[in-house]
This record gives sequence, C-alpha cells and structure tokens, in this order.
Amino acid sequence: MSDRGSGSDADVVVIGVGTMGSMALWRLARDGLRVIGLEQHAQLGHEHGAAGGRTRIFRVAYKEGAWYVPLLRRAARAWAELAEATGQRIMLPTGALSIGAPEHPDVAEVLRSAEQFGLPHQRLDHDQLAARYPQHILRDDDVGVFDPQGGLLFPSTAIRAAAGLARDLGADVRTGVRCTGIDEAGDHVRVHTTGGVLTASRVLVCGGPWTAELLPGVRGRYEVRRVVLHWFRATDPAAFAPERFPVGIRRSGPEAELSFFPPDGDGLVKVNLHIPKETVPDLSTFDRAVPAGYTRRVETAIGGLFTGLEPSAEGAAAFIEGYTPDNHGLIGSPPGFERVVSMSGFSGHGFKLSPVLASLAVDALLGLGDDPLPARLDLARTSQETA
Repeated sequence: MSDRGSGSDADVVVIGVGTMGSMALWRLARDGLRVIGLEQHAQLGHEHGAAGGRTRIFRVAYKEGAWYVPLLRRAARAWAELAEATGQRIMLPTGALSIGAPEHPDVAEVLRSAEQFGLPHQRLDHDQLAARYPQHILRDDDVGVFDPQGGLLFPSTAIRAAAGLARDLGADVRTGVRCTGIDEAGDHVRVHTTGGVLTASRVLVCGGPWTAELLPGVRGRYEVRRVVLHWFRATDPAAFAPERFPVGIRRSGPEAELSFFPPDGDGLVKVNLHIPKETVPDLSTFDRAVPAGYTRRVETAIGGLFTGLEPSAEGAAAFIEGYTPDNHGLIGSPPGFERVVSMSGFSGHGFKLSPVLASLAVDALLGLGDDPLPARLDLARTSQETA
C-alpha cells in the first residue's frame, strides 16, 4: 500500500491524535505505512476534548446495543495488547455495575446482550444489590447487573501509549499543528496546516468535535454538546476502593441517571449526572468552568443516591463531545472526497471501542474488505439535517 517514491510526504496523514487518531496511527505504523499524525494541541492526551475527565468506563454487557459485543471483545484484547506492549496501566479491572428498574430499556439491553452472547454476568435483586454495594442508596424497584469484564480506562495514558508505539514504528507525530483545509488533487490529498502544506495518498480525519469545522460535508450530522463531570470525596476511601465499588451506570428515574467511577488513588469518586446536555454552538468560545447552580443540582442529586460521600463536590469540569441522533458514531468518506475518511460523533461511549473503531476506519480508508464497516456506523446513513 505504501506509495514510497511518489514525492508525497506520507502514505496517510492522520488529523487529530486523540481518542481515535492515536489508535489509527498505531495500526497504520504497525502495517508499515508512512504516516504523519497532526495534533492541534501542544500535548497528546490533553483534557480539552472527548477524552477528558481522567477515566472512562469499559463494559461488555452493553446498553447501547448487543451488536457492539463482538467489537467490545476485540477492544478488550486490543487494550491488553497496548498495555503489554508499553508496560503502561491502560485499564484497571473493576467489573461494571448497571443499576435500575429491570424494565428500563438500558438495563434490559444490558441483560439481553449478556444472555445473547453468553457473557459472564450476575443478576442481583434489590436485597442482594443493597447488601453487596451499600454505597448506593437504592430506589424500591432497583436491581443490578454485574459485568465482571468491565473496568476503568485511563484515556491520557492510552493515547500517549498508542502514539508512542506509532513513533517507535516510524510514525511522525507533530503536536501544536492545526489543519486549516483539505483538498484532493488527482491521486493525492493536500493537507493545509499552520506549518505548511503536506501531501499524502490518503487522509484520515479524527478531529472529534472539531471534525465538522474541517469538513463541511460532516456538518449537521452530529451535535457538539457540553458534558459536565463532578468529583466527590469519599468519607471512607476504603468503601469506594475499586474492588468494592465498581464502575457503572444507573437508571433510576429523574435526577437518578448517571455514570459513576471509583477513585484512582485520590479518594475522589467521579460522577456524570445524565441530564440534558447543553449544545455548544462555537467551539472557540467554549468555557470549561461549571456554573455554581449546575453543581448545586448535581450535589442535591448525589446526596440522595450515595452514602459515604462529602456533600459538596470537590471538583467540576466541562468537556465537549459529538453526539449523533441515534448515539452511534460516524465513519466514512464525506461528500466530495474519495481519499479521505472521517470519524466523529462517538459521544460518551466511543473511547472504550477506539482501537477497533480506528481499525475499521483504516480498513475503509485503504479499501480493505476483511473487516466490513457495520452499517450502523456508516457516515452514509445520515444526512446533514439529522442532528
């Protein structure tokens, strides 16, 4: 596939070395391609985009759809491979806990995915759930599903580790370089950047929330939203240790839908209250500060859902993520391009799948048919009016 000697700067330029781009660089470099990665921020693994927030959840019994389970199994193997190859801690096994009424669609889908694929799991009735996980203040109809394959992912570490492996394999990774435009010219693509113009046989755009700013054909297919996270200090850190307080999701009604994360050695429990997310119309003016009123709302909710946490949040921060109407990401060639593939709109659940999703995008970019792109992830399924 390599186009050595053609006069181009690279076989593939990857724009955005974050969640998806770092994994794509690793795959491309491992395949022996000449690849350049461009990251607009000064540091890899930064906290500005969708990988922010220190930790991410990994689950295999999956509320977003049982069809993801084969991809999640592959992702688990990829995370283990990345950890082994770099000696870095990429994922901490904790198991994943889902809480809610058994008839809630998300809880029901978690069970369905586990049963359809024969995944190891434990169903906990209300009393069993209360006895095993007393940190949670339960509603009368709450039950639990425990997925022992779940865990806590560390995004910044994973991104830097994958990019580091790519560098070791010959990839040219450039930080602080912003792409300003892309155009195809015959059998090449020109990538205009703040550091000059690069030419490549193909381009993979992994710009996260910024993708539509670079590719107008993607605009309107996803919506950028503000995601707000809070951290609460545990009064008894031992009670919230990962082996006693697994990462998970909860679906217990209004002001009681959230994801929760055990501390990573700092005694701080992270929570993401799943309330309607504010749209971010202009990325250039995005403010990570969290209004006091928002934090008070979260504190009130958390006070009724957990026991053993300080009543006031110790920290809060906002991040940006792209969301599609059906909550599935977008992979494909934007209108007007044949040698460019973009990835965007993976919302809050894309990180755990990123090694596999990046591999699917690379196959689509290079025209490899061994790993077909699921129709539910194909950019072509959407229009610019869907978001």
